[in-house]
Amino acid sequence: MSTPALSLKKLYLRRMLPALLLVLLFFIAEMLYQQLHNQRALQDQFMQIQMGQTAQLLEEPVWRFSDSVIHSILIRLYQEEPVVCVRLEHARDLRQPVQLGSCDQQSAGMEVYSRPVVYQSPGGPRELAELTVWATSSFSLPALVREIIYSLLLTLLIFTVFASFTLRTFQKMILRPLRAFSRSLRHYQATGEKQPVNWQSSDELGQLIYEYNQSLQIQAEAEERAHRAREAAEQALAQLKQAQESLIQSEKLASLGGLVAGVAHEINTPVGNSVTVATTMLDHTDSLSKKVAGGQLTRSDLQGYLEMMQEAGQLLYRNVQKAADLIQHFKQVAVDQTSAQRRRFDLQKTLEEVVYTLKPQLKSTPHQIQLDLLPHVQMDSYPGALGQVISNLVSNALIHAFPDQQAGVITLRMEPPEGEQVVIWVEDTGQGMPPEMLGKAFDPFFTTKLGQGGSGLGLHIVYNLVQGVLGGKISVTHPAGQGLVFRLVLPLIAPQKQSKGDTPREVE
Repeated sequence: MSTPALSLKKLYLRRMLPALLLVLLFFIAEMLYQQLHNQRALQDQFMQIQMGQTAQLLEEPVWRFSDSVIHSILIRLYQEEPVVCVRLEHARDLRQPVQLGSCDQQSAGMEVYSRPVVYQSPGGPRELAELTVWATSSFSLPALVREIIYSLLLTLLIFTVFASFTLRTFQKMILRPLRAFSRSLRHYQATGEKQPVNWQSSDELGQLIYEYNQSLQIQAEAEERAHRAREAAEQALAQLKQAQESLIQSEKLASLGGLVAGVAHEINTPVGNSVTVATTMLDHTDSLSKKVAGGQLTRSDLQGYLEMMQEAGQLLYRNVQKAADLIQHFKQVAVDQTSAQRRRFDLQKTLEEVVYTLKPQLKSTPHQIQLDLLPHVQMDSYPGALGQVISNLVSNALIHAFPDQQAGVITLRMEPPEGEQVVIWVEDTGQGMPPEMLGKAFDPFFTTKLGQGGSGLGLHIVYNLVQGVLGGKISVTHPAGQGLVFRLVLPLIAPQKQSKGDTPREVE
């Protein structure tokens, strides 16, 4: 088995590391923002304190117009690092403003601080001047860089520890059980031996592996039952073939030889179903192995596989159990397609004879059969197969069309032959069939009377006889306000019987 191009470990790292890196970058950006914000807040606090102290110092000098003292106080404020301009404007323009620095050409990025100079006179507070300061948004770049480097190293350390821890946890909880699961599948592919996965845990993956081990046991038991059933079916088939040879040798029972051949042919259906189910089980196991090897296994894949294995085992068992019942059932309803006599016959008389044989079934029911047939229509075909088709369609109507013993009418009518074919209609006035079921009407084992005597084989046999033996087509419709309508299009001259390798005709 080839190594996967991208392991789950690499995939985990590819998805986990970028996410952690984004978190790291966001954390660094947030620290930078907070550092700048804190430095600005500190500067604002510092300037507010300086402005308050300076305004308090200026109260007395401004009141007494002590220019030298005022100038000295303003120079001290001007010499502070962020300050680029100081301006003192007297109230009511009593004197010219005092200004240090160029206050008229400051950039928009400057911070401006103002504070009134108030003198507490006996008559009450009086605003003497307005002190305004322009300052740059300065901050300590080296200190900021050191803080960022320290935070970055700490974050990288935390990131490395967290990534290592999560990776080890991922390997222990996910990768190890998956490797054990993959080894089990590779062993099965190489040897055909079902080897349970040696892993136990209380998480979801441990539960899935437990269910996988259970499915291996179920599959082994199902395969053993299928093997025994196939041997029994092959033995029954051999016995049927022996019976066929004996019947053919007997002139009195010569007509039953074809029936045994039909039984032998139909018994292959459950046997073939059993083989198909076993093959499907192997195919799904191989597909699951490839997904595990490719690192693409999901919980839904494994759960679907387990459900399929359980369902397949049950289906396999049911097919085997039904094999014996099918043999007896097909003896009663199958028609010999290999030795039935072909002859030239009058279609009207043949259909009337078939309907006549059905009259005993109608005596205990309120239903009627009406005929609308055309005389002098000659066919070169198989009257036995045609009679079986009509009998099955009528029996199907009697069983399914009329619930609660409701009186109904079954009509059998013909259309004038056109070219080399004739159209026969079989209609009833019953309850019909839902549209979603019409497409399944001719499927084998499909019945609306499951568990009530319906085998689901009547219309399927009709389908096979019409298209296989008689060489025609059959379709079913359910017009609004009516029951089922079967339309048979049959050639007046039936084709030669097809061999097993021939492709059957398409049904209308």
